Amino acid sequence: MSEKQEEILDKIRERVLEREKEIQLKQDKEANLDATLQALEAVTEVPREEMERIADEIRSSHGDPGKLKSESRYLPVPQIENLPATVCEALDKLPPILQEEFFEEYEIAHRKFGLSYLFWLIPPPFSGHYLYNNRPFTQLLYFLTCGGFLIWWFADFFRMPDIVKDENRKISRKLLKKMMKQSLRRDGKNRLITSRIKEELNNLTG
Repeated sequence: MSEKQEEILDKIRERVLEREKEIQLKQDKEANLDATLQALEAVTEVPREEMERIADEIRSSHGDPGKLKSESRYLPVPQIENLPATVCEALDKLPPILQEEFFEEYEIAHRKFGLSYLFWLIPPPFSGHYLYNNRPFTQLLYFLTCGGFLIWWFADFFRMPDIVKDENRKISRKLLKKMMKQSLRRDGKNRLITSRIKEELNNLTG
């Protein structure tokens, strides 16, 4: 074997060794990253999904094409049909855990068309559909006028969908404000911990 051939083989061996070291280093980083996430999850109140999101952001900033970002949040379509567009847009920016809590509470609190019509069927002035839809003053006026001398009562049969939708929009906005406050408190509580996590992950991936 000539000297030139030996030189070429040496270069190939060096390149192979370098590549093996790069692969091993990358695997070690991922192993350390996962171990760090597990340790931090055990000693902090930051949810695992939040730490995974931070890790994905760091991987992305380091140009790691092998890792995908966290799955995009979604809103359950059947439950948002009657919600205001502004509520849906704000919900999409909340953490998934607060989205889930919102829809659980909304499912309990929202007004149902069937029950509204059931209360409407009670003869005036004792129909209770306005009280059910959180309109006590309107309900009082309805009672005093005996359902607007039955004209009001009859008109409400056609107005009921708007009455229920309007109340459900109010409920959704009230719940959204509650979720936003929880999100702000959660962010404030975890801000220092999250910054420390980012420092740890940056050190591991740097």
